[in-house]
Amino acid sequence: MGLARWLPGLATLGSYKASHLPHDLAAGVTLGAVLVPVGLAYGELAGLPLAGLYGSMLPLLAYFLFASSRQVVVGPDSAMAAIVAVAVAPMAMGDPGRLALLCATLGVMVGVLCLLAGLLRLGFIANFLSRPVIVGFMHGVALVIIVSQLPKVLGIRSAGETTLEQFTSLLPRLGDTNLVALAIGAGSFAVILLCRRFAPRVPGAVVALLGSLLAVLLLDLDRYGIAVVGRIPTGLPQLVLPMPTLADFDDLLAVALAAALLSFSDTMVTARAFAARNRYRIDANQELLGIGMANLVSGVSQGLPISASDSRTAVVEAAGGRTQVASVIAAIVVAVVMLWLTQLLYWLPAAALGGILIASAWGLCDFGEFARLLRFRGISLAGALVTLVGVVVLGLMEGILLGVVFSLILLLRALAFPPDAVLGRTPAGEWRDPAHRPEAVPVPGLLVYRFSAPLFFANSELFRERIEALVAGAAQPVTAVVVDGAAIHDVDIAACDMLVELDSELRSRGIRLAFGNLRDRVLRDIERGLPPLPDGEDVCFPSVAGAVAAVQAR
Repeated sequence: MGLARWLPGLATLGSYKASHLPHDLAAGVTLGAVLVPVGLAYGELAGLPLAGLYGSMLPLLAYFLFASSRQVVVGPDSAMAAIVAVAVAPMAMGDPGRLALLCATLGVMVGVLCLLAGLLRLGFIANFLSRPVIVGFMHGVALVIIVSQLPKVLGIRSAGETTLEQFTSLLPRLGDTNLVALAIGAGSFAVILLCRRFAPRVPGAVVALLGSLLAVLLLDLDRYGIAVVGRIPTGLPQLVLPMPTLADFDDLLAVALAAALLSFSDTMVTARAFAARNRYRIDANQELLGIGMANLVSGVSQGLPISASDSRTAVVEAAGGRTQVASVIAAIVVAVVMLWLTQLLYWLPAAALGGILIASAWGLCDFGEFARLLRFRGISLAGALVTLVGVVVLGLMEGILLGVVFSLILLLRALAFPPDAVLGRTPAGEWRDPAHRPEAVPVPGLLVYRFSAPLFFANSELFRERIEALVAGAAQPVTAVVVDGAAIHDVDIAACDMLVELDSELRSRGIRLAFGNLRDRVLRDIERGLPPLPDGEDVCFPSVAGAVAAVQAR
């Protein structure tokens, strides 16, 4: 039982039903057929064609053994491949061997970080990437991929380090477009989108791969200057632990932290979505172990860093897959291709891989999310757009950092300037906000004030200034101030010092300060922070009504 707790895949095998095998077998073969062109495409994007295929074998087995999801399919994805292409490839300075070493090192580092986080029960860290940041990043990644693949689809070259520079360099050369390459790339893109729309059970990437292969072979399209994949070495990956220098490790650490957070966040979003649809629960910390082991194994087997794929998971579900055994079968299919069928991929045109990647990038886009963010709150849309522009103009890592910093600034602003209200008494004797309960009427000479945030150093002066302004602007002289503390869930020493000063100032003007409805922890902190009171005098009461009755009695 203890081993099954750490290796949920063993429990799946122990309780596996024979009736599931035909469904998992069909889904696994379908998925394996999809993983080959997709793995090649992501490998090409990262600058390491074989790494995409290597990352589609052993990592699936590791995730099957350690993860809690019954359906999620992991492997190289657009975000991870783009991170390697944009953030890691420049470190290799054109050396393929060094790029392979850095890519494998990144996979191992991402795996170790996720494993440590899982063992320390840090699954909650996925929540630190806010929804606007994820939306902006995914659309930014989509633009990065599309621009990076346009040279393959158009048959021309681009230059520049950032996505914006690469796009602007393409514009003057559009007249040199290879129309045959454009037809292949656009056709692959169209086939995939049409399959998604009208025949979701049909793997569009496989159809595009086979169609473009046949077109090159039957029509001799290579004589028109069409670039092909060429020879792919036969065989399975060797298991090698990468040995980077300390300088390499230092350069990759920030990239690995961002990639680990993105990989886990993406996996959790996908796992929770499919778990909710099929009525089971996900263990976030177990998912950290699963995605960590998958990345570790991918790095050791010279594959790309990996993440969950909602599109490939949807392929398995549409094909009738029941368990993670479908992923195991898919990994075997990829291994069979690598052992005996790589020669069939020689004539695969690069433009077709570009079309497959552009279709994958298009799948990342959900423009309705921008409208949803705008309807919810305009500042949320601003966070998504800041992240998107940062990714496109500055780079992937810089875009993520910019989005996270923007989100943290919004969080600090919300804490520093929280909502508040002057409460009135309803005919039933309750104290409510008149903005929502018009029958609530403020009591002359009495200020009942609600502050909806923790009271700490960043907003304590705002609290004080707001009460002083309300007292000064009251129509009748105020004799007592009652604070509704229901929403104040924490208080620090700076806030307690402020309350001492505020209480002293109000007393000097004959105004009593009292608190009602405080949480136990906040009550203890405030009582410790305020000076000793005369015998029989209290400042904190169980309810707002009790505090009002006490100050009015005095």
